[in-house]
Amino acid sequence: MKTPDFKRPFPALTPTQRLHLEVYGYVVIEQAISADLTVRLRAKTYEIEEEFRRTGTFKDRSKAMFGSSREYFRIDNLPHVDPSYLEYVAHPYLVGMAEEIIGGEARLEQSDVHIRRPPANKAEQGYGFHRGAGTHFTWRGNEGLFHCHFVKTLTNLTDLGPDDGGTTVIAGSHKLAHMDAAEVIKAAQDDPRLIHWVVAPAGSTLLFYEATLHSSGIIRSDNDRVLIIGGYTPTMFQTWQGYEPEPDFVAQAPSELRPLLTGDKRYGWPSRTRRLADPAAERL
Repeated sequence: MKTPDFKRPFPALTPTQRLHLEVYGYVVIEQAISADLTVRLRAKTYEIEEEFRRTGTFKDRSKAMFGSSREYFRIDNLPHVDPSYLEYVAHPYLVGMAEEIIGGEARLEQSDVHIRRPPANKAEQGYGFHRGAGTHFTWRGNEGLFHCHFVKTLTNLTDLGPDDGGTTVIAGSHKLAHMDAAEVIKAAQDDPRLIHWVVAPAGSTLLFYEATLHSSGIIRSDNDRVLIIGGYTPTMFQTWQGYEPEPDFVAQAPSELRPLLTGDKRYGWPSRTRRLADPAAERL
């Protein structure tokens, strides 16, 4: 577990990356994590799936709350399952990006890893656009930049080409959370130029506001799509039901990571914002 002192860069994004996020509601950071971590995360996920297919049970404190089919296999609440998963959700660069966009110190709200495969009838696929944050989760800093109290880092663990079902977003929809989502989705689907999808090498991270309408992509190839997600909120927020950290695991976790896992600073939450022109800090 590589967390020397859990120093997160601030700002983590370059001005160009921050502007892309501001305009479109998302930005893709190519190869945000190392090739080594990408390989370990992917291998562990396949290993857990293989064990589940063989035995029908989970034996490593993992669980699938939302899907265990061949087409949609998902493991939820990751930190205690494997050191590589903890390394991902506590990755200083990724947490630094999340904190920059939240506007202050983060706690881990959600974590899951997926294996997605095309259904037998690929023509049956469709988008399932949704958002997890309304206008009450969004705000602007003193410098005018857009912030959201729920953000995600979604990292593809396999290469994504245009037919591999990369996550799709309705560009700019983070600023439309006050509008009826169904109307926005219908208007965007009438003009596919408004729908963007991720094409990127393995290890790349999609950073997005949960106020952005987003969906799983449509897989037209025969390739597996493996991805891992960290969801982050301010420290005073509660975790989603089922994502509570395991007390025994927290007690043994490195002390510098416990606030990330538990949010124990609660309302002692100092905000921190940037100007668009501020250069990115060095990645440690």
